[in-house]
Amino acid sequence: MSHMLNAQKLAQLAQFHPNLRDLWYLVAAVTFSVCNQPQEIPKLYHYALMLQNERSTKDLLATANKTCDLLRGEQTTLRPIIDQIYSQPNTLQQQLTIKFREALLKIGPLAGLPKSINVLSQLRDVTPTSLLPETKPIDPWKAAKGEEEACPSSQRKELADTGAVTQRGLEHWNHLYTKVSSRIVNNLNSSYPDLWYYILVHVYGPILSYDKILSAQETSLMVIAALVPQDVNPQLKGHLKGALNVGCDPETVEATRSLAVTVSKWCGINWRTEVIKL
Repeated sequence: MSHMLNAQKLAQLAQFHPNLRDLWYLVAAVTFSVCNQPQEIPKLYHYALMLQNERSTKDLLATANKTCDLLRGEQTTLRPIIDQIYSQPNTLQQQLTIKFREALLKIGPLAGLPKSINVLSQLRDVTPTSLLPETKPIDPWKAAKGEEEACPSSQRKELADTGAVTQRGLEHWNHLYTKVSSRIVNNLNSSYPDLWYYILVHVYGPILSYDKILSAQETSLMVIAALVPQDVNPQLKGHLKGALNVGCDPETVEATRSLAVTVSKWCGINWRTEVIKL
């Protein structure tokens, strides 16, 4: 699979818009993932990591070249080099890594679980050992018998209380859609009651309304980035407005949409009609 990102494009993304200074890499990663280009995730991730130490604009291209040089190595020799560079990651690098994983998880219900699996695997393979999530071995056979936890390392322990999670999902839904909330719910429910059930109980409850890592505003921007390449203007229209309802400013929403359009074009995406704007 060929690579699309070079140093010039990485630098272009990093300075795409001042409002996306701390989000451009997540918006780009989500868009590349939805476009089924998981091989671009390592460059985005490591470029963003390096920029946490080299914040000066004049260093953008030099840092991008350094990123590309780092990732040209063979996978077998790359891990020791990465671990040496990030033996003591700073707080910003730790937070960035956690947000990267969360953003790529949240696209699962929006663009397909296989894409989340592929991009998170790519990310894991280039994540410094010091920044990998702490996990415990799982025996699915014992878990099926109730002899051990099925998800011992999950941050979403509250999922045991499905009622509370569903309630949280409803609150997020109403905040997002405000006055048209009832109309959309009943449209979905009339199409197929289990469609609405799935959206509420399995998407909005445990995934999209979970704000311990990405805020409601950040999540809304990730949703926009995920919808842009899919040529789904009716859904994108709702989420562009929804982002405003949860507190995003119009300039940031438009910058996110524009960055996602740019990345989608790099990936060869074609739309039947123009991508809708606010």
